[in-house]
Amino acid sequence: MTEQVDKSKMRIGDILVHMGFVTDSELGEAFRKQKETGFRLGEQLIALGLVTEENMLEALCWQKDVPMMPLAGVEISPEAYRSLDEDYIEQNTVLPIDLIGGVLTVVHSDPLNLSFISDEASHRSGHKVKIFASTEQGILEAIENYKERMKEFNPLLDALAAESPDKPNPLTEVVHDLEDNQTPIIAFTNMILYKGMEKKATDIYIEPKNDRLKLRYRIDGVVVDALKFPSDFDQHKEKVIARIKTMASLDISEKRLPQDGKFRAINKGKMVDYRVSVLPTVDGEKVVLRLLYKDRLNVTLDKTGLSNYSLRLLNYMLMKPHGLMLVTGPTGSGKTTTLYAALAHVWNPTKSVVTVEDPVEYEVPEYSQAQVNTDVGLTFASLLRSILRQAPDVILVGEIRDGETAKIACEAAMTGHMVLSTLHSNDSASAVMRLTEIGVDKYLVSSVLIGAIAQRLVRKLCAKCRLRVGLTKELADFAARYKLKAEHVFDGKGCGYCTGSGYVGRMGIHEIMNCTNPLKEVITRGGTPFELIAEARKSGFISLREDALLKVLQGVTDMKQVMKSAG
Repeated sequence: MTEQVDKSKMRIGDILVHMGFVTDSELGEAFRKQKETGFRLGEQLIALGLVTEENMLEALCWQKDVPMMPLAGVEISPEAYRSLDEDYIEQNTVLPIDLIGGVLTVVHSDPLNLSFISDEASHRSGHKVKIFASTEQGILEAIENYKERMKEFNPLLDALAAESPDKPNPLTEVVHDLEDNQTPIIAFTNMILYKGMEKKATDIYIEPKNDRLKLRYRIDGVVVDALKFPSDFDQHKEKVIARIKTMASLDISEKRLPQDGKFRAINKGKMVDYRVSVLPTVDGEKVVLRLLYKDRLNVTLDKTGLSNYSLRLLNYMLMKPHGLMLVTGPTGSGKTTTLYAALAHVWNPTKSVVTVEDPVEYEVPEYSQAQVNTDVGLTFASLLRSILRQAPDVILVGEIRDGETAKIACEAAMTGHMVLSTLHSNDSASAVMRLTEIGVDKYLVSSVLIGAIAQRLVRKLCAKCRLRVGLTKELADFAARYKLKAEHVFDGKGCGYCTGSGYVGRMGIHEIMNCTNPLKEVITRGGTPFELIAEARKSGFISLREDALLKVLQGVTDMKQVMKSAG
């Protein structure tokens, strides 16, 4: 859309037409209705459902060259909020968002009045002001959400502030119940942990940055800011880190060396294992917690994002009585979840199932589960040897990391066991080649391999705010090639439900290489990954990118996610 126009002389109706929010005929209809109702034009357009409050604001901001700020999912800094009187904030719909380097970020709903509000906010707060526009409704909701969150946060902060910074804290007792808030520091740390559980975070990052503590959660694969702590919280940040180290049975006096630990916590009946990593940095100790949810065990193959074709193919492959099945992909791509879904598919009460993992992520009563402990010599290879003497039917190996483990796994598959494992490689063909690279004979690989699954995770579009967009050339060509009907796809927009991201949840994209007899011959003669894929194509192989494009055409994700995961 070009802007070769004099914006200052345009009327609001002309701007809305120019920006594509309404058509000339819709504008004419609004003018006719306006004579009956007496509404202002903007009010009439909103009443007719032709534009939204956000559209009107965007049009005015475009005309006045004013920056906008969507507020969905924005975390408000307590220090910024306290810089203006609450009465002034509520009476004038002025929202202070953040205070960094002496500059106060403020949001207001009237683009025509921002200069006055900026000067007034600067005078009242004593800070320089950077001002943005947002909808009045968005500002009111953000204020209400902030006040609701602070009901829980402020009492804990006040209790901590009441303690002397030099007062020793009861950090000797390990407490795993997150509803046990016997002291302010325990209550505050528990809040950080159970908020991560509520948000379904996979990782929690607690990072000291200069004069303040930074808290972030990884949700659906993306790291997002959580609570912003005021600068006067600095005296308490080491207590939070010490509390977590104590829960993980780490040495709280050791601050020069990295440490790793773990603990288990329960909140409202939900069990979570936390893997703790502490890293000394120039600003202090950074703590990262990996959350392993014990209630995420009901994942079946049809819930992993497999397309109908891939699901049928995998079901067929898992019907084989023995052999090796590999799942490959980067860290955090859902490999373990897919393995456990496959394990649940092949399990029945007449089979003995054993898993070897580092660590055991999901505890299943029906399986015998062993955990690697290198400190006492329990490696994947040594555990596998012992397990084979116990006559299992199905073995899950958490990861094939070296040639010794790979050889034992292949030999187990050769001697009548079903072996499921993960391997780090970029795609399914590379997984096959990786086995031969780490020392497994090509003939053994071709004899035992059932197939290889490569996967990634993509974010799912929010169904409440996704927007229709046209097909790219790649999508149109893909649809034509596979005779799929598609006139449009979707992009994420962002709303309150998805906290402004445009996405809710994640799903897998997959490519499955079925080890057919012709493919086995290519492996035996040392064929390249390109030759493996060319042969697999003859039996219906679909690549990761093609599976991702299919999900775009189905409306569950968008091209941005395709580029990130299968670009």
